[in-house]
Amino acid sequence: MEQGYFYHYRLGMQKLVSALGRDHPRIYEARILQHRLNENLAQTLEHGTTPSLEESRARILESCDRLSRLSTGASFHDLCGLPGTPTSRITTKDKQVLLDAYFTRMSDLLVYQGLRNAHAASEVRGIAREQTLAVLHGLGDDGSSKGQVLQFLYESGLITQGSAVFFMSEANLRDVWLNGAFLVEAHLAGTHMEGAHLEHAHLEWAHLGEAQLNEAHMKKVFLVAAHLARANLLKADLREAYLVGAKLAGANLKEADLTNTHLEWAFMGTTNLLGACLKGAQMVGAELRGANLAYTDLTGANLEDTSLTWSRLRGATYNDETLWPEGFDPISAGAVRKECPE
Repeated sequence: MEQGYFYHYRLGMQKLVSALGRDHPRIYEARILQHRLNENLAQTLEHGTTPSLEESRARILESCDRLSRLSTGASFHDLCGLPGTPTSRITTKDKQVLLDAYFTRMSDLLVYQGLRNAHAASEVRGIAREQTLAVLHGLGDDGSSKGQVLQFLYESGLITQGSAVFFMSEANLRDVWLNGAFLVEAHLAGTHMEGAHLEHAHLEWAHLGEAQLNEAHMKKVFLVAAHLARANLLKADLREAYLVGAKLAGANLKEADLTNTHLEWAFMGTTNLLGACLKGAQMVGAELRGANLAYTDLTGANLEDTSLTWSRLRGATYNDETLWPEGFDPISAGAVRKECPE
């Protein structure tokens, strides 16, 4: 059982109790089940799962489902918003309930349970991560609400790179809306940020290693000195972005749009740039050793003082405005000169 489900269970119980109301004849039964479920989840998080705890939890959930169907007409699974619940059934009201419950619980962990200063293996950190992954999953494709969650975590000091309380790897941040956001030094390694909206966002020194940023909207994003090793930026829009000194070793930038992007002194060893558009890109001093630049558009790009040892340039196009390292012969490397129109 993934611990990411646990927050869904707590949320489902809150919704069931709220739906019944304090005067319902079965509210007492619901509160007992809520207490038993919370106790079971707390013991599992603290000591790890056991056959006894799993069996007890299954019985509790069965009782919750029976009570939910009899009292509300909906299954407990649907109330919880567990994976597999159709996104179309998650209403705007449900999302707001989800967000409100999350912010309230996280505030309690911060104020009353010392989340910021808790040691790495503490229960409170495990609960915070579990709840965050669950709420992000429950929000489905609501990029705006996901942006609110991320801003809350950042402003609370929970995901800053130097002292991150918990890591966001595997978090569902698909389509997250963070245009113009300030997330300097944020720790977002391993996150799923496909289709993310990050235009004009400040992510200097951020940690985005192995993040999934396929087709992300990142025009004019600030990623100065950011860590993007092995990140997936397939077809990402990085026009006029600032990646000065960024670490992109092993990153996938296949077919990305890097028009007029600043890549001065970036480390791009073994980076995959196959078919990328680098028109007018500023790459002075960049480390491109072993990079795949095949079929890229390098017209007007500045590659002075770059290291192109073992780089692949087959089919790459350039023109008279392209600047190469001193003594470098692009034709012998397989690049194709583009004639300027008369």
